[in-house]
Amino acid sequence: MSMEAYALCPRPLTSRSEWQAAIDALGFDLRLGSGKIPPASSGHLPAMRKGRETGFECSVIPLSDLTETYAEIDFGGSWPCVYAFSFGAISESIGALIAIAACVKLVGGLAFYPQEGRLLTADQAVEYARDTVPAAEDLEKRLNGGAG
Repeated sequence: MSMEAYALCPRPLTSRSEWQAAIDALGFDLRLGSGKIPPASSGHLPAMRKGRETGFECSVIPLSDLTETYAEIDFGGSWPCVYAFSFGAISESIGALIAIAACVKLVGGLAFYPQEGRLLTADQAVEYARDTVPAAEDLEKRLNGGAG
């Protein structure tokens, strides 16, 4: 089952190194793969976490894609850059949560999790990632028979 989440930003991220520095500053263990990031690229963004390969789909979409699909949500204005994240596996969701939190914290954006109907400020997105990642790791370990 594929899930999605979004980072609504006042500007695009300038580079992978800028995004990585934001992840590092928050103290998360996620290393973005080398190469270009959206909007210069689109699709699978490889990453490493705890020595294991992971990643997630990431692309830039127009805000109208969200406002038309989720007409009941007030997105708080016009956002010139919207990153769309798609993920399926638990390890992918952990990576995406971390990447979204760092992204919106860095640029002062908002995070949107449609499955939960949640629109979060940057600080709330960081707290959400910090609260959710350990629970997701525990679930992943249980599903993998304790290996992790």
